[in-house]
Amino acid sequence: MKVCIFGGNGFVGSAVARKAVARGWQVVSVSRSGTPFATPAGHTPSWVNEVEWRKGSPFDPATFDSVLPSCDALVSTLGTLFETTYKDKGVAKPLSVLKALAENLTGSRGNPLARDGRERSYERLNRDSALALFDAFHSSRSPSSSSSSLVSPSPFVFISAEDIFRPFVPARYIQTKRQAEADIWRRATAPADEPPSVRPVFVRPSLMYHPHLNPPSTLPATLLEATSHLHALVPPALHLLPSAPRPLPNSAPSLADDPATALPGALTSLSSLLSVPPIHVDAVGEAVCRAIADDATSGVIDVAAMRDMLGFDALGWGGKQRRAGGTA
Repeated sequence: MKVCIFGGNGFVGSAVARKAVARGWQVVSVSRSGTPFATPAGHTPSWVNEVEWRKGSPFDPATFDSVLPSCDALVSTLGTLFETTYKDKGVAKPLSVLKALAENLTGSRGNPLARDGRERSYERLNRDSALALFDAFHSSRSPSSSSSSLVSPSPFVFISAEDIFRPFVPARYIQTKRQAEADIWRRATAPADEPPSVRPVFVRPSLMYHPHLNPPSTLPATLLEATSHLHALVPPALHLLPSAPRPLPNSAPSLADDPATALPGALTSLSSLLSVPPIHVDAVGEAVCRAIADDATSGVIDVAAMRDMLGFDALGWGGKQRRAGGTA
């Protein structure tokens, strides 16, 4: 198995890369810098030596087209939570995050027409980058490609997100994620009378944390883990906030033409923040690798599906029923 990971030196991408290397897979990372992953302290883990590190952009096919035909799967971890520079070496900086939150709540996010604003827009980073990569990967699965002998469709994994950040983060963040999911699903399943060459998988993590690689993430993760357990103990009839509907296993994303109309209210997003537990970034990396390896997995994989897939407790989400009917 050979996997291409866009953003393989970032927080999420590195978790996918090290889990893939542990399986004995070949890994190619494509990122803006092209530099190998290093911990915040500057250490280079041994698994880094097993990865091919390449410099490239999803908007410049010349930087990655040559490698796609030999890859069995592609993972896109690209995206942004804020339309500002809030990360250092792929990890969110607490003060920058607080500043971005304050700017969103006060409506002072600068000039949206500025060049840097366009380059870091939700539409470009959350939606257009994923669509560009999907189209390139889909084209590489053509009958003339070296991988055309594969019997099963090649997995394309898009790291999306649970809808848990509104109203603290602009609705366009999740709207562009959902639009990317819907457009990728349409393109993967059209035309309907032909077998698909690409299997789309949409992984929706909640707040991701890692005590060592991202220490500031530990405290909010601990608090949200507690609220999710408390929420599971309260009977649904006594919940004060509306709950978001759960996607079915292997379900398609919302295919609404306007993602703004498909989203529930901000109170539902706030309810999800308090009820959906955070997830360790290594668990996300393992779930991505399992989704790649399982030909039956496609569509949406939310946090509940990931926990079920990895054997975690169900936190009141009906895990026994899900296991009886199969995993996502």
